[in-house]
Amino acid sequence: MQEAITIIRAEHRSLAAVLHGLLSIVESLNRQGGKPDFGLLLAMLTYIDEFPDRFHHPKEDQYLFRQLRLRAPDAVGLLDALEAEHKRNGELMAGLRRALKRFEEHPEKPEAREAFRSLVKQYADFHWGHMRLEEEQVFPLAEARLNAQDWADINTAFRSNADPLIGTEAKDHYQDMLRNIVSRAPALIGVGARWS
Repeated sequence: MQEAITIIRAEHRSLAAVLHGLLSIVESLNRQGGKPDFGLLLAMLTYIDEFPDRFHHPKEDQYLFRQLRLRAPDAVGLLDALEAEHKRNGELMAGLRRALKRFEEHPEKPEAREAFRSLVKQYADFHWGHMRLEEEQVFPLAEARLNAQDWADINTAFRSNADPLIGTEAKDHYQDMLRNIVSRAPALIGVGARWS
């Protein structure tokens, strides 16, 4: 297993955990009602918005996908589709943020709650499908086609956590965001207090 693949899988697990937590919270709110912790919901959206777009996806595009395009020209269509999904992430997140704002402004309205829940579900399905495609199709292809020097360059980029767009402290920043989410999330999915 190449080190970059291990790092990407770990990042996928972190994103999946936050998505699962977000979906669990909104599904529980939908079934049981209760007062939403809008600060926690915003923190979760911020993590799943910023981490992929500013840290995770650029490294995949600039290092892994770029090198794979050279070694596996037959996979260009797949890589194009995945990069288009990377760009679509921002559009979907903008819709989620608008829905959260409407929900926060009108928490008593079932339609505001349902609109947010529905968009969270759509986003989670989209993102889980995207990660599954990478893990089931791109990773095996990369392991079969990339050579030792390709992997050395890719592993260095992923190991350094130095992204030219946001600097070298990105990993610490996102780990702090994740710790904050876990500490505030309800006991069912985090270590925060049980909620009604």
